[in-house]
Amino acid sequence: MDRQLFRPMKIKGLEIRNRVVMPAFGLLYTQDRKVSQKLLDFYEARAKGGCGLIIVGGCGVNFIGGGPMMLGLDDDSFIPGYEKLAEAVHKHNARLFLQLFHSGRYQFSFLIGQKSVAPSVVRSRYTKEEPRELSRDEIIETEKQFAEAALRAKQAGVDGVELIGNAGYLINQFLSPVTNLRTDEYGGSFEKRATFVFNIINRVREKVGPDFPVAMRIGGNDFIPGGNTNEEMSEYARLFVERGIDAINVTGGWHETKVPQLPMEVPAGAYTYLALGIKRKVKVPVFSSNRIFDPAQAERILQEGWADAVCIGRAQIADPEWANKAREGRDPEIRPCVGCMQGCLDKLFSGKPVECLANPVSGYEGERKLNPMEGKKKVLVVGGGPAGSEAAITAKLRGYQVELWEASDRVGGQLDLAAAPPGRGDFARLSRFYEKELERVKVKVRLNKKATVNKIAKAGFDQIILATGAKPIQPKIPGVNLEFVHQAWEILKADQSGCGALGEKVVVIGGGSTGIETALFIANQGTVSGETLKFLFLNQAERIEKLYEICTKGSRQVVIIEMLEKVGPDLGVATKWVLLQDLSRFGIKTITRAKVLKIKPGEVIYEIDGASRSEPADSVVLALGSKANRDLAAELEKNGTKFIEIGDAKGPRKIMDAVQEGFFSGNQI
Repeated sequence: MDRQLFRPMKIKGLEIRNRVVMPAFGLLYTQDRKVSQKLLDFYEARAKGGCGLIIVGGCGVNFIGGGPMMLGLDDDSFIPGYEKLAEAVHKHNARLFLQLFHSGRYQFSFLIGQKSVAPSVVRSRYTKEEPRELSRDEIIETEKQFAEAALRAKQAGVDGVELIGNAGYLINQFLSPVTNLRTDEYGGSFEKRATFVFNIINRVREKVGPDFPVAMRIGGNDFIPGGNTNEEMSEYARLFVERGIDAINVTGGWHETKVPQLPMEVPAGAYTYLALGIKRKVKVPVFSSNRIFDPAQAERILQEGWADAVCIGRAQIADPEWANKAREGRDPEIRPCVGCMQGCLDKLFSGKPVECLANPVSGYEGERKLNPMEGKKKVLVVGGGPAGSEAAITAKLRGYQVELWEASDRVGGQLDLAAAPPGRGDFARLSRFYEKELERVKVKVRLNKKATVNKIAKAGFDQIILATGAKPIQPKIPGVNLEFVHQAWEILKADQSGCGALGEKVVVIGGGSTGIETALFIANQGTVSGETLKFLFLNQAERIEKLYEICTKGSRQVVIIEMLEKVGPDLGVATKWVLLQDLSRFGIKTITRAKVLKIKPGEVIYEIDGASRSEPADSVVLALGSKANRDLAAELEKNGTKFIEIGDAKGPRKIMDAVQEGFFSGNQI
């Protein structure tokens, strides 16, 4: 398939086989700041998978800027590891850049045993700490350290370097009027705030020569009050290119922005306009980043002239073969990144190595291999949710004869429920992947097939895997069986028909992830679509304030009642703030530390600190969690039938846990 995505491009004379770029991001795959076997295996898999340019980093130019958990490039002892990495990437005809990194005020003091450093003393809303101001001599030394790190990269045999000037890190801090309050030659005006960058570019060029590619990653908009917008960053990009930058990699805002950058709530390719703004000002290759995951989408970005290359980051964590599959027209076979952040950012923020919800092998390329088939076993998997689907696919790939029985009319299980709330639709992409992949590997899928002990016994399987999922908890609250009381699962139907049963005032009992997402799903009913909003905006039919109102104020009033101190205790840190922000935006009231006593027609009675209170309710939705569906398991146990139990059937868990258990069970039989 002839796609522009797979036409070669050049950066400073360096030919790159295609326009698929894997951008740098933290993985926590190093224990000593050096290239580990785990990191080498990870990137070699992406090079083998067809990626054109792999950017690895950040690589700290000094310890205070990189810290103990990032890769280092601040002395010659790091060179041998990068030599091995370059060799591994090059043998698959991919190109390798190293990203030169300094976090500035975004460094945590407990990691480095001292205060972080910055252009000026401006407290970080990301770390909640105040940095120390760099002296002029320290700034000059840091500039030299960037240049020395670039030289080491060249000596290691990599193809180029990238300066990190985005996300609110040190270079970005110098460029921003919010964090650079200096009055010397490093601050005070638009151009003086770029002096630090100009000097780095000059010093790097002195070290690596005129022909070695030097790229720069910048934020197309800081997305913080008083920060640089796309207009300022486009002008900075022009100045950087004039001084020797060979490619511009454009991403979104700072870590401390209130505008989401990466989770699935962000529309696909939402920030490509930032790349276009910069592309208009420069004559070097421009990369577009953030939420680009579909080959057709990536191709449109290039065909329509938004950018010259696309950064496929988390999508290549999800599938190292993304580029090869896209090039060969095998798009349905790509394991989808769903933007959940559970395996990547949530893991990072917890100080753990990156994994992936959609791919149990990601990050374990050297460890999790398919085991050889042992005998000709006939395998039954009961349940087509993520655990069951993954188990069936894994067992089939090992060579076993596999059947999957699913009681409903499609595979996917709770993935389709998870996809129902606004901004969560990407979960359905994983559901459809399993549907297509089961068909591709020729697992015999029998839909609308309810498993029973007798049916299983008659079929004569050698191995049984139960992935029967979970069912919602029905609490023992007086009035819970009244007609206007519904389970969240009933409401979160893919066809959205569940909301027709709801009245105007809705109380959701339970403030965990399911409760919050169900509340947002309900609150979104009666708001205008994006298409309608664009029409009204272009025709100036309403004031901006009115447009905001009709996007956020729907046809129902929603209240969440939660027993704990705060809602969302089970949400990952990378997405929790986004959902909590949406609760406020959609006017959803939260009542915490509350125990529900009784449900009555028209109201919910609850108590806080022993005091009884009432909340009006035309409808009530129960979101109190789930319990394992062990009905079939209990019958099989009585019958003496042996089986393996996985996923929610074993006990409620996250989707990522279910997918991994599916892989392990399918790989161990």
